[in-house]
Amino acid sequence: MATVTIDPVAAAIAAVVAAQLMEVPAYLQRALGLPVHQDIFEEGGCILRAPARWRRLAGWAGHAALAIGIVLLFATFFAAVSRNDHVAWWGILLGGIHGLVGGLVVGAFVDLHPGMPHDVPAPGVFYRHYGRRDVTTFITGHRGCPELRRTSVAARCASGCDDLLILHGGGDSSG
Repeated sequence: MATVTIDPVAAAIAAVVAAQLMEVPAYLQRALGLPVHQDIFEEGGCILRAPARWRRLAGWAGHAALAIGIVLLFATFFAAVSRNDHVAWWGILLGGIHGLVGGLVVGAFVDLHPGMPHDVPAPGVFYRHYGRRDVTTFITGHRGCPELRRTSVAARCASGCDDLLILHGGGDSSG
């Protein structure tokens, strides 16, 4: 019985890339002039109390660090259940929990963000106060992406783009 080791560098790289890809729907829509209000990097920088000049960079770094933590937790979990025939269902469940917790955390921004609700409107849970487009954009970025090919223990069937990239980026050494 082979032991599974997780490559934290590969997992971290996959997480950082995925953290950016999760925000692509919002930034593409904004580039096309569509009314998307969410800006996780700006919001994260404000929550981290970064000076205005450095807010997006600080928010980007905070979002990347959070993604690394999530991916390493998922990779550890999937390494533990790697011989379970129900790994796919665990991935779907964890991805759903990830998306749900993320949507609830956005609702808590008003308690964390120094400019809410006075300077910046509070987004509400899943950005619902910003409108349907923002809710759909958030859910699209956090969608579940089950993978059934059994090529990577770290997240064989994990959901969410950050976990899916581990599958294709080699977040573990199981082959």
